[in-house]
Amino acid sequence: MPPRTRAAARNPAKQVKQAAAKPADTNARPAKRQKTQTHPVSSALIPPTLSFSLPNAISHLTKVDPRFAQFFTHLPCQPFVHLEAVDPFQTLVTSIIGQQVSWLAARAINNRFRALYGFDPESKDGFPTPEVVAKEDVTRLKGVGLSTRKAEYVISLAQHFTSGQLSAELLAHGTDEEISNALIAVRGIGKWTVHMFMMFSLRRQDVLAEGDLGVQKGLLRWALSAHGALPKKAVTTPKKGKGKVVKVADGEMDTVVRAVTPQREKGERLPPTPLTPTTAPATLHTPGPSVGTQIPPTPNSPTVPREVVEVPAATLPPPSTEEMIEPPKDDWDPHTAAPLTDGLSVEVLKARLSGKKVKGGMYLIPKEMEVLTDNWRPFRSLGVFYMWPVAGES
Repeated sequence: MPPRTRAAARNPAKQVKQAAAKPADTNARPAKRQKTQTHPVSSALIPPTLSFSLPNAISHLTKVDPRFAQFFTHLPCQPFVHLEAVDPFQTLVTSIIGQQVSWLAARAINNRFRALYGFDPESKDGFPTPEVVAKEDVTRLKGVGLSTRKAEYVISLAQHFTSGQLSAELLAHGTDEEISNALIAVRGIGKWTVHMFMMFSLRRQDVLAEGDLGVQKGLLRWALSAHGALPKKAVTTPKKGKGKVVKVADGEMDTVVRAVTPQREKGERLPPTPLTPTTAPATLHTPGPSVGTQIPPTPNSPTVPREVVEVPAATLPPPSTEEMIEPPKDDWDPHTAAPLTDGLSVEVLKARLSGKKVKGGMYLIPKEMEVLTDNWRPFRSLGVFYMWPVAGES
């Protein structure tokens, strides 16, 4: 929106009276625009809503595969939990800018692109409208760091919005097929971009991102674990001399504690060391063990009473991904969780994970992914979201 004139800013009521009393001056100079914004901001947003019931989706997935319960508890499904309004044009332009470049380069180019239209690069607010970009010159866009091809893609995308071939209305309410066809028609947008946009921006419930290697690898590991055939990761043990036995005298009892280092996954943060309450003058800090780590019990002594201290569950670190994909011991049917076919056996899955990928460097072909995720329908998007951490990716 253009800024108000100085007079209006000082006294809006007086400005209205003057406008009513005097005829319009056709020769009057237009008000100056703010330097930080030379074009209007797009108002065609997709509202922050879901087209399905999230509790129903969670219930369905945990019923067909109880392992999902651990993930829903410890790793919230971000796209479907933290809802935000989405500017589809801005999101797709940003996606095109980020193709085949590092995120740092993409951020710098995106900031220069916004600055080209008068938006403050230090602020996240504001983005040019399709109407403005559709009339842009390729040379000017190359000046902010876009390649010739990417500049053409961005202009083409804007023209699809201005022509009505793409719109917030279509993207919010169209069928998956209609949306996919409309997006694929834009130069520079392929199937992978469509799947990511439908999942993370449109929050579509049944998207199978079949072309993503991270999803393929995660699903491969998920299926192998379901059948008890996932190779175990090597566990590093503390070097000799790292662990030590500490004897603490509190005046009334002696407690022997073995100092242990909790095991954690790469990138996982451990909670702060809990404080063990005590009535004795000394205070004992007991490190919270990771799941599966056992602290030896305090040795019995005929003359010293034995104290058992229970560490609250909240002080324990969350289970690792490896632990969360382990099948439960009771009432488990691996073929319900991960159905296999004659051509997709456990042996084939293990060979794929060891490096014998199929043509194109894929872990799984689309048809195999359809088979393994068939029971997830119609909420495959949520299951797919968790395949990235299962594959070891953020």
